[in-house]
Order: sequence, then structure tokens, then C-alpha cells
Amino acid sequence: MTQLEQIIKDRNLALVFRQFLYNRFNNENFSFWLEAENYKYLDKSEMDIRSKAIFAKYFLADSKYELNINFQDRKDLEDKINKNSATSDTFDRIQNDIKKHMETDAIPLFLKSDDYKKYKESQTISVPDRDRSVTVGMIEEFFKNRQLGTQN
Repeated sequence: MTQLEQIIKDRNLALVFRQFLYNRFNNENFSFWLEAENYKYLDKSEMDIRSKAIFAKYFLADSKYELNINFQDRKDLEDKINKNSATSDTFDRIQNDIKKHMETDAIPLFLKSDDYKKYKESQTISVPDRDRSVTVGMIEEFFKNRQLGTQN
């Protein structure tokens, strides 16, 4: 099990991680990873619409949450989405790159942070309501999808 999977399996720890990233102005990586993971469980009929929304949110030049990816990956993704040929693996390559980046950068810092230490000592969280709403929704969708995936 990877470090990210260990974090995400604990809903509260995932929220603490998200807050840590938010405080470091780096939460878009985790948010994208969650959205890409949840995207895999959509019906094909929903994929084209959701893929365009995810692309607009994370990959357009003027996006508030723009991710830094190489030009060719961005172009390939844009072409696939514009051709309405989105599939469950549409975001896999970029999602894997983001995961590797988090596991070599953000997660080691998080595991050394006071936020992580405090959580491990108390197993309680203090996350502002504004941050909880979107993240909790994505995390709950993630766990629901994982549960459905194991039933199939």
C-alpha cells in the first residue's frame, strides 16, 4: 500500500492532509487526484461531461487550480476530451504523475509535520467548515466508489 493509499484510507487523516496542502498552497494536486479517481467510476454517459469539467478546472491556462503538466500531456488530454472519446483511464497518466509527485514531495513533508503528529496523538481534526465541504464530498465519493468496486 502506498503512502497516499494509507492516508486516504483514513477519512480524517485525508482531511488533515488536505488542510496541510491547502496551507502550503498545494491542495490542487490532491483534489485532482481524488476527482480523477472518482471519475473512473462514472457511467460512460457522464464521462464526457465530467472530463470537460475536470479539464477546465485543472488544465486551462486561466484556471484557479491549474496543474503544472508538460505540454504534450496537456495537448493529448485536450484532444481526447474534445473528440468526446473519454474513457475511465482518461486521466490515468497525469494522475499517476501527480501521485508520484505527492509521494516524493508533499507526503514526506506531511508525515514530518506538526499537523500529522497532532492528529496521530489525538486522532481528532480541526478543519474549517469551508474546506471540509468539498473535500468531504470527494472523499466520501471515493470511499463509496471503492466499496462498489470491490463488490463487482
